[in-house]
Amino acid sequence: MSSSETPSDLMKRKLSVDGLTLRPLVARDAGELFLLCDQHRTVLRRTMTWVDKTMAIADMSFYIASLDGFWKTGLTYGILEDETLIGTVGFHETVMRNRKTEIGYWLAPPYHGRGIATRAIKCAIDAAFLYTDINRIQAKIQPTNLASLKVIKKLGFSYEGLEREGVKTKDSYWDHKVFSLLRGDLGPSEPL
Repeated sequence: MSSSETPSDLMKRKLSVDGLTLRPLVARDAGELFLLCDQHRTVLRRTMTWVDKTMAIADMSFYIASLDGFWKTGLTYGILEDETLIGTVGFHETVMRNRKTEIGYWLAPPYHGRGIATRAIKCAIDAAFLYTDINRIQAKIQPTNLASLKVIKKLGFSYEGLEREGVKTKDSYWDHKVFSLLRGDLGPSEPL
């Protein structure tokens, strides 16, 4: 790390782990990411509230343009396998004063069940704990999203409780199980 790099700069580095690359989303990703979402819309809408609000490339472009860094509106990495964009993992709802953030992620269905989500999420979490002074990362998962629940438990997150009707969808409210991972839950970080 050079002396001129800030934690925000470090979080914007390209990260690599076990055949995957994580890199911050950029404007040129909007078309590819929208097509990936649109192709798998039926499956993704079961667990992602934003899917039905993403109806054109312009919607994805607006989302990417709104990302303003880890400590502001959020930082989202594209997950790439062999240079192909297959999903995202990122941080949002960051509260600097309390050194906490929330992680969110999704993969296109053809990439489910191969351990990709686990590796990508772990890489993003390791970067957050290594490059920032974040202390708490939380995840909110629908009780019916068994695959995501399995991944988050495998990564050592602790279950805290149920957030009842915490997320508004088009015509209903969703419950979420709340999990957290604290800096102290893990051993010392190693450079990525």
